[in-house]
Amino acid sequence: MILTRYPELRDPARLREVARLGVDREAPRDYLAELVEQVAVRIGTPFAVVTVLLSDAQVFLAGYGPMPEWLGEAGGTPIEWAFCRPLLRQRGPHYVNDFTTDPEYRHNPLVTVEGVRSYIGAPVVSARGQILGSICGLDLCPRDFDAGQLRDIQNLAGEAARRMEAHADHPATE
Repeated sequence: MILTRYPELRDPARLREVARLGVDREAPRDYLAELVEQVAVRIGTPFAVVTVLLSDAQVFLAGYGPMPEWLGEAGGTPIEWAFCRPLLRQRGPHYVNDFTTDPEYRHNPLVTVEGVRSYIGAPVVSARGQILGSICGLDLCPRDFDAGQLRDIQNLAGEAARRMEAHADHPATE
């Protein structure tokens, strides 16, 4: 079970931090739009998202690329589908070259139905040291990622955290 394997999902301090920054609520976050576009351009992926991890769901705060309509309408996924869960423990950038060969994710509906094959992401860490979620790039084909791309995604994650902190008092504003 996901919650047993990732007890960090239910960590009260982390969830309070998510709430403090107001990223647990659905709202437009135009201040993150430029960052997801930068991910897609720098990493060369057709899709990019900034996510937040709640205890039971992954919520998309900003996205870039042609997302499946149902995914955009849902605004996220069940936590079991979240590719960024390992970031809760690793606290650094992470990538998967080909989900179809990855034992943890090869049966994930985003892989089997939507065709996601590769992922690169970095944790978005609040000023208080709590992992809120991630910024990531996704591709429909297997690919290799390099050290420069890992640095880029980590830097963009830091900028996402700074912007979330700056907008904490008014999360729905630009």
